[in-house]
Amino acid sequence: MLSDVMEHFGLRKSLHQVDFFETDHHRQLLKDLKAAIHEGGIVALTGVVGSGKTLLLWRIQDQLRHEGQIEVAESLVFDVPRVTLSTLKLALYYDLATDKDGDLPGKPEKSERALMKVMRRCQKPIALFIDDGHDLHAQTLRSLKQFIDKTRRRGGRLTLVLAGHPRLKNELRRPAREETGARTTVFELEGIQGQQRRSITWLLEQCAPSMHPMDIVPPEALELLAERLFTP
Repeated sequence: MLSDVMEHFGLRKSLHQVDFFETDHHRQLLKDLKAAIHEGGIVALTGVVGSGKTLLLWRIQDQLRHEGQIEVAESLVFDVPRVTLSTLKLALYYDLATDKDGDLPGKPEKSERALMKVMRRCQKPIALFIDDGHDLHAQTLRSLKQFIDKTRRRGGRLTLVLAGHPRLKNELRRPAREETGARTTVFELEGIQGQQRRSITWLLEQCAPSMHPMDIVPPEALELLAERLFTP
């Protein structure tokens, strides 16, 4: 059935296989985020569900890896509320260490020293990315802030990049999180507000280059899609 629909409308690839619709806001945000990541510390990207936070994070990571000036690490744990400082130390270690380094020691102090050793060896600033950062425990964030400070005192530079719902921004502003929030650079992702129609036509152009978008989605249907799919 799906193949018949794609053939009928001239779709050469699925809508899910299209890359990333980039607006002027996205381009400026990418530049600002990269500048903040180079600076170090804690960086937070907030936006409503469906605004494209995860895709933007992937795009930044790809760019940073391609440029080669920053070492990129990423936490792969799915259950973010259960992520602790130990989990994130492991993420850093396994992304930076070689097979010769072996496993990260389990004892406190020894594990921190082993991690610092591999961080110094890479001789680059390091960025650790965490999606769904709104689910991180407050104590974990405080511990990470201290870890960033200790890294800086030893001549290194570590950036924690969090992405999450708007409540991440609200949580960082709470008095109880003042120590962390005051040192966090927060960016807000607006999504594609104001360019909904253009994003849909662009999507159709990518998937069916031989067809006119209006031959696939009439103007009335385009308005309805723009309203229902992209309005928070």
